[in-house]
Amino acid sequence: MIKEFLCSVDWGDLDYLIIDTPPGTSDEHLAIVSLFKQSKVNGAVIVTTPQEVALSDVRKEISFCRKLKIPMIGLVENMASYTCTKCQTKSQIFPATSGGGAALAASENYSLLLFIAT
Repeated sequence: MIKEFLCSVDWGDLDYLIIDTPPGTSDEHLAIVSLFKQSKVNGAVIVTTPQEVALSDVRKEISFCRKLKIPMIGLVENMASYTCTKCQTKSQIFPATSGGGAALAASENYSLLLFIAT
């Protein structure tokens, strides 16, 4: 199904193709990488949430990219905080107990491209 989606659709001229995959380094990731080998992918942007369980998955994904020589463009931290629309109180739904995406990006020497609050 992934091959059909990537190879049989006329995408036209693209500046970006964003593929949202499940966490980790599953068969989906391997299939996508093998299909893009000839297209010279510019790199990967990995999205995380601030809690440690998500960061653990992202560390595996970074390792996966390194092993397959996929350049890392940077990290994005999603759901960093939530602001109530009624009272404007800001809350951390997923507390960054180990520093979140910013700390991970710094430790891996990558850019934190975006910090998304909802």
